[in-house]
Amino acid sequence: MEQDALPSFFTRSASRRTLIPLVAALWLVGCAQLPDAPPKAELKAVEIYGASTLPLNAQAVWPTQQWWRSYGDSQLNTLIDEALANSPDMTIAAARLRSAEARGQQAQSALLPQLSASATASQQRQSYNYLLPREMSPIGWKEYGQTTLDLSWDLDFWGKNRASLAAATSVIEATRAEQYQAQLELSAAVAMAYANLAQYYAERDSVAEVVEARRKTAELFDKRYHNGMETRSALHIAQSRLAAAQGELQVLDERIQLTRYQLAELLGAGPDRGLAIKRPQINLHNVRGLPQQLPLNLLGRRPDIAAARLMAQAQDSQVSAHKAAFYPNINLSAFIGFQALGLDNLIESGSKFGNAGPAIWLPIFSGGRLRGELRGAMAEYDIAAARYNATVTHALQEVASAGLSQKALTAQIASAQTAATEASEAWRVVSKRYEGGLATYIDVLYAQDSVLECQRRLAVVQSRAFSVDVALQRALGGGYQQPQDEEAKGSDDV
Repeated sequence: MEQDALPSFFTRSASRRTLIPLVAALWLVGCAQLPDAPPKAELKAVEIYGASTLPLNAQAVWPTQQWWRSYGDSQLNTLIDEALANSPDMTIAAARLRSAEARGQQAQSALLPQLSASATASQQRQSYNYLLPREMSPIGWKEYGQTTLDLSWDLDFWGKNRASLAAATSVIEATRAEQYQAQLELSAAVAMAYANLAQYYAERDSVAEVVEARRKTAELFDKRYHNGMETRSALHIAQSRLAAAQGELQVLDERIQLTRYQLAELLGAGPDRGLAIKRPQINLHNVRGLPQQLPLNLLGRRPDIAAARLMAQAQDSQVSAHKAAFYPNINLSAFIGFQALGLDNLIESGSKFGNAGPAIWLPIFSGGRLRGELRGAMAEYDIAAARYNATVTHALQEVASAGLSQKALTAQIASAQTAATEASEAWRVVSKRYEGGLATYIDVLYAQDSVLECQRRLAVVQSRAFSVDVALQRALGGGYQQPQDEEAKGSDDV
């Protein structure tokens, strides 16, 4: 009976013989020298940016994930939910995440042994003048069969595959943060368009009052002119002012409809969907401010910052992978199977065959390819680090701008209210003077016009509170919170 022994590669004496070329290979690694590296770009700490003058509010809190529901408008809730469900942008973001996860799965597979099987069956005719003497060669065409079970394992001594997996994992988490950023951008875009719609409606109400007042004035001047009590020029002035106000009303009607179309596009729907959008009913209970410890906590609250940091980490891992490519690659491979002339003999014990042993790849000379790839990876890391730093400064600018606009809006509303009050008082005084014969009716109309214009400006400024609050919620990250393990990694130097 045939006795099968282990392949000689797995015996102790053979292992010593195998280690000799392995040691020699490690010695030869000095032939592939790492190039000199330029200074590594830094991910700047947020503390170095001057942000001490931000108007922080001890009572302010960070946004929740569904921050738009705090406005108490069911139509807005429906629009944003519909946009998140149907927008092509969200489909793209989800597909990008699946693609990143697939690449991560591929990177992880490189760390595991690879096992495969194969089988072939064919008709073969061997040469009578090659390898074997003619009298020992099979005559004519013969059936040939072979089945094998193949195993290979990259030992990854220098961590190239592990670094590639770390890079892929960081890309997955970065893409997940980018997906949240896409959700934030879309929900904020819908809310901002909705805020514009509310502002246009408020402005239209004021302009409609102006149109009605000027229509009455024009009718009155027409009667007075035909009764010989007004000049023709005064009548033309009144009619001109009416036409101008009517033109403004038409412009606002156009803006309202265009904004509806814009909202329909954000929802991933056609223009007809916009026709069903009604007037906003926003209930802005209180004005929110900037939370305490803003600059430091902003790093874990902005998905774009989290994504930028993770991409920098991914590029840093790629640099490590390219450095490992300068060292020998050792792969264990083995196969075992059956091989026979004549398919009937394929599974006979004498038909077994196999092979096992290490395969060593030495990067002695690559014509500069490895150096070029490493330099390219280093440059990509520098780009990612610069993008991270730029993202942080841009985020701080957005937060500062939103905080400033909110603070300035309070003063603007107060000024507009004062202007409206003073205009109303002036109208009252002019009306009294007209009753006493000390002013003309045109003076009264001009004073009334001033009141309506001030009331219009007040309505516009008050309606801006919604859009300013939306900008603040977006600047603060829209309820995003970086996972704790990623935040801990992000606190370390890359």
